[in-house]
Amino acid sequence: MVNSFRKKIMANSDTAYGVYNKITKEYKIVNVNDSSVKSQSFSGNVETAKSHFFTDDALACFNTNATQLQWAITDDGNGVKFTIAFGVPADASATAWADAWKNTKTNLQNANNWVKDSAVGTNEKWQSTDSDSHLF
Repeated sequence: MVNSFRKKIMANSDTAYGVYNKITKEYKIVNVNDSSVKSQSFSGNVETAKSHFFTDDALACFNTNATQLQWAITDDGNGVKFTIAFGVPADASATAWADAWKNTKTNLQNANNWVKDSAVGTNEKWQSTDSDSHLF
């Protein structure tokens, strides 16, 4: 079961045409040599876990582009998990929220501005995995 310390937000309210593209991911720090997961201590605080992993620009990307978003600490307590879904903008000429999130995420990752450098130590890397266990 996912940690009960969860936070749900709705960044934009574009739900008139439905909410689509729901995805759930888990982020953890792993050892590059043996893929072991780095033990973390977030004291059950989702905000601490989020700010440990993600840059301010990454968190802004989530908060701006998500129509539905919920966060949790992973079952093992060593990572952060989110479920995100996207509505359709009322203005048909506007960039779709899912595309805006994906494009911004890609640009931030390419600029090494998605996961904080301070979260990743020597011989470590961040790992993102898909999950079918959605938070909502």
